Amino acid sequence: MRKLCAPENEAELAVIRGLLEGEKINFFVHNDYFGSLEIGPNIHLYNRKTIMVSEDHYDRAIEIISSFVASTKGGKTHLRPRHSLIDKIRMIFEVVFFNWVMPGRKWEKREKAK
Repeated sequence: MRKLCAPENEAELAVIRGLLEGEKINFFVHNDYFGSLEIGPNIHLYNRKTIMVSEDHYDRAIEIISSFVASTKGGKTHLRPRHSLIDKIRMIFEVVFFNWVMPGRKWEKREKAK
């Protein structure tokens, strides 16, 4: 199985599921039910939903969802987290010293406000 994409929300997941089911492509959603709990910090390898497709169907699946992904996200599949290095350091600091996590992009919001 290969990673196809990681949807940002349940609506996007439903559309991609519909596209793949309509073309009769077998797929698996990693963390499908467990990832819905959303308890604690959003750790991408731990509770992020990821659509997996078999090697045989991977090229066809990319072809099918490419127009949808391009129209909704500008062609990005978000397999990587979008946090800056400073945000990652801040989150590690908060987990280690305060035992809590506040994911977000504080610095980007501050720059936009100026």
